[in-house]
Amino acid sequence: MKINLKRVDLKKLKDLDKEKVSQAFQKAVYSPYLYLILGLFVGLLVTTQFKTQSNRPLTPVLFYGQLQDDKNAFEQKQNDLSSQVKTLQTEVKTKENDLVNKNIVSTTMLNDLSDQEMIFGATNVSGQGVAITLSDGEMQIKDEETKSLAHAADLRDIVNLLWYAGAEAISINDERLIYNTSIDCIVSTIMINSNNYAPPFTIKAIGNEDDLSNVINSSRKLVDIKKRADKKQIVFNLQAQNNITINKYSGPYSKQ
Repeated sequence: MKINLKRVDLKKLKDLDKEKVSQAFQKAVYSPYLYLILGLFVGLLVTTQFKTQSNRPLTPVLFYGQLQDDKNAFEQKQNDLSSQVKTLQTEVKTKENDLVNKNIVSTTMLNDLSDQEMIFGATNVSGQGVAITLSDGEMQIKDEETKSLAHAADLRDIVNLLWYAGAEAISINDERLIYNTSIDCIVSTIMINSNNYAPPFTIKAIGNEDDLSNVINSSRKLVDIKKRADKKQIVFNLQAQNNITINKYSGPYSKQ
């Protein structure tokens, strides 16, 4: 018994499948339902965009008004913080005087308290010391303009050296420096205790004026600053003084 098996032409089968796929694709492309679905999808995207657009003001006047309100609120917060600092300082001084008058604390404890007050800048300080002027220079060389500017790093170097030399209290432009004071560059100004300052800078330090002067004038200290000062790229002057007064710390944002 013979069974006739027809041979399947695979090539023709593949060509037939391709033709069917092509016909189906063309039918889908020219189908109105496809364009309807695309239209609905685009409409959904546009609607979502309108719903999620930002609330940014459309006119500069409204934007300026918002900035002015923020500025006023910030200034009010500054004043509140400054008032709180002054109130706390007054309370501490009053309680300290009560303890002294009642002989409740020992001399050692009072001395320790005085040292802590110095660290926190809680009292005014007067005495001998040095005053340093640091400012931008007049000589500006092309491609070296940054060297003619007084940088925050310069102030930090000077302050750190003064602490090292034994300074008891330091201020910059009458801003009392305390244990956590930061000196940072903010655009064209320098921020000290969250207050912005611009050159010239007057750095005052109370301590033994000879010790402070000798360390600052040492040829091995502040080499870059002195080199720029010799070239008149910056101003750097030091003067020993017998009577310097540095006011107590007045709080952040107090000089705005």
